[in-house]
Amino acid sequence: MARKKIYVVVRGRRLGIYRTWSGEKGAAQQVHGFPGALYKGFTRREDAGAWLASLDEGDVPAGVRERLMTALRDGESDEPFGGEEGQDGDRVIIYTDGGAIDNPGPGGYGAVLRYGGRRRELSGGYRLTTNNRMELMACVRALEAHKEPSHAVLYSDSTYVVSGITEGWAEQWRRHGWERANGETAQNVDLWARLLELVDEHDVEFRWVKGHAGRPGNERADQLASQAMRRDDLPPDEAYEAGETQTLTPGLL
Repeated sequence: MARKKIYVVVRGRRLGIYRTWSGEKGAAQQVHGFPGALYKGFTRREDAGAWLASLDEGDVPAGVRERLMTALRDGESDEPFGGEEGQDGDRVIIYTDGGAIDNPGPGGYGAVLRYGGRRRELSGGYRLTTNNRMELMACVRALEAHKEPSHAVLYSDSTYVVSGITEGWAEQWRRHGWERANGETAQNVDLWARLLELVDEHDVEFRWVKGHAGRPGNERADQLASQAMRRDDLPPDEAYEAGETQTLTPGLL
């Protein structure tokens, strides 16, 4: 005899624990057609709890994990709570990714943004570029999309980007005229300069996440980047093709 399942809806129209999939009070009503819905079915509450615990902060709106955990422990079902996705207070949650085929080669970037119950996806690509440039471009485009100064948590699987900011390397390059400690000029100065400008405008916390590890935000950003780099109408990455990525050239972004 099949065991009855429970369905945990972390992102959807209404969040909660559901004992049925279909019907007026079922989980399907909460997730079908909802962009970026995040849910899963389980036969044991212990497994549901383990899955919830494995999700990182960027995947679970603030307060939702604790309330779902409490509902699981107390045996509550069919008592959805919350409402629209994205109860993250005043924070913008961002996932970014980028890459290039053959590196250098056709490249793309993707970003997923969540703020105040709204969700937005961004992507784009270039006919000839590099992995690192697309990782940087994803961050630039995501932060540019949020016009007002904000508190953002940005997740990236690029150690190049995250360490460049959190370890202070990029800021040090800027202070020294984009010269690295070994005397060489830093790469991708045009994008680093723009990213640092945006970091100065916003309160941005950069966090590294492991790529292809099942995190929905990271997986979706990767999918967007992969789709973008395979388009057949990609424009030029003008700075890269002109060999001007080590200089600040107006109008490139």
